[in-house]
Amino acid sequence: MARLRRRLLSSTNLAATLALLGALFILVNYIASRRYARWDFTRQQLTALSDQTVQALRALEEPVSVVVFYQPAHRLYGLVKDLLAEYQRRSPKLRVEFVDPERDIARAKQLAKELGIADLNVVVFQSGGRQKHLSDTELADYDYSAMSFGGEPRVAAFKGEDAFTSALITIARQASPLVWFTTGHGEKALDAQDPAEGLATLNGTLKQQGIATEAVTLAERPAIPPEVKLVVVAGPTRRFLDHEMDLLQAYAQGGGRLLALLDPSEETGLEGLLDRWGIALGGDIVVDPSRQLPFVSAANLLVTDYTEHPIVDKMRMLVTLFPLARSVRPAQPAPEGVTVTPLAMTSPAGWGETHTEVETFQFDEGQDIKGPVSIAAAAEAGGKDRPTRLVVIGDSDFIVNSQLSNVGNRDLVLGILYWLIEQEQLIGIGPKAIESIRLNLTGPQLNRLFWFSFLAMPGVVGLLGVGVWWRRRR
Repeated sequence: MARLRRRLLSSTNLAATLALLGALFILVNYIASRRYARWDFTRQQLTALSDQTVQALRALEEPVSVVVFYQPAHRLYGLVKDLLAEYQRRSPKLRVEFVDPERDIARAKQLAKELGIADLNVVVFQSGGRQKHLSDTELADYDYSAMSFGGEPRVAAFKGEDAFTSALITIARQASPLVWFTTGHGEKALDAQDPAEGLATLNGTLKQQGIATEAVTLAERPAIPPEVKLVVVAGPTRRFLDHEMDLLQAYAQGGGRLLALLDPSEETGLEGLLDRWGIALGGDIVVDPSRQLPFVSAANLLVTDYTEHPIVDKMRMLVTLFPLARSVRPAQPAPEGVTVTPLAMTSPAGWGETHTEVETFQFDEGQDIKGPVSIAAAAEAGGKDRPTRLVVIGDSDFIVNSQLSNVGNRDLVLGILYWLIEQEQLIGIGPKAIESIRLNLTGPQLNRLFWFSFLAMPGVVGLLGVGVWWRRRR
């Protein structure tokens, strides 16, 4: 009888312990589902959000709806899902819905009609009647090299954070900032697809960021209206008219923003205007043999040295490539009330070559500009409400279609544009490379792996089980 009571007590104690453990398990999971932390241990930090994104999420005033029209088998599904989960964790105003257009046909058709979309392979951000649609190519860069052998495209870089944060800022504001690109002086064409002369790639990038662009001939305009947030002069080869110069000066004087990309050996008439704002253009070609690329001239600049400025603070680990540049330096003496900061520099071994007609470069003391030489500068003047801002770069070729994707060129030009239109919170968000790690095994190695997995490991586990059984028998 006493033995029976002990068994009953032991069973009751076990049942109570199991019940308490079950309740504790449920309680811990309930709390964890509402209060939890996430860590990104990937080398590329694919889902770790930048400070700019966190600020954009905190600044949301209206609810934002995100609809992802992807099948679970889609190559970007996992990346998009993980990243949006981090966005939701940072902001309760974000609501995300995943719709499988193949399985949930009714819901997909309903949302497609409401959102006015035809392509059911897209991510849609919506808030207050404003929408932003993101396609695959806007979310990732693809490597198509395997397609020639019958393979599938591979995701080379994930641009989700850049695209999502840009979409949030775009739909959160009432109107897109307007940027004018000047024409009529031989500038790079905004819509041209030509690899060496066109800016179609840059134009598409700006539209993706929610920035409106317009090609404008200043000579036909009586003034530059205040709704123009920035005027870009991209590689002119002819002089500006006096009327145009007056427009630019009045615009700058009233708190305007100007980006001038001016190539070597080109007289544009802008020199006097820039000098009044503390920026001096050099009549030279900047070379840097210590950073010379193989098989090309030393005038093809590879720049890795940047100064302290919001435009380039996030570019410490990036290089920019300038096919041919002139020096751009702070004017001496500096105008009163104007702050001029060099942005990108050559190494100390670089210099400004004043003999621009030579093919072989050699530093001439007293004639050439000794390095390090600045090829880009930013100027700021005025009050806090609407300060005048100018950026001048001694090269325009680094933003053409064939050059924009080189190394850090895109990051630099977007950083400049964001600073000029006062969207500094977006500076530094760029694509994150997807590292592909492969394990290549020989035939004998595969055989050893097979026998180890399917015979050795189960055998060891079986022997341990037999040993435990034998010990209990004793």
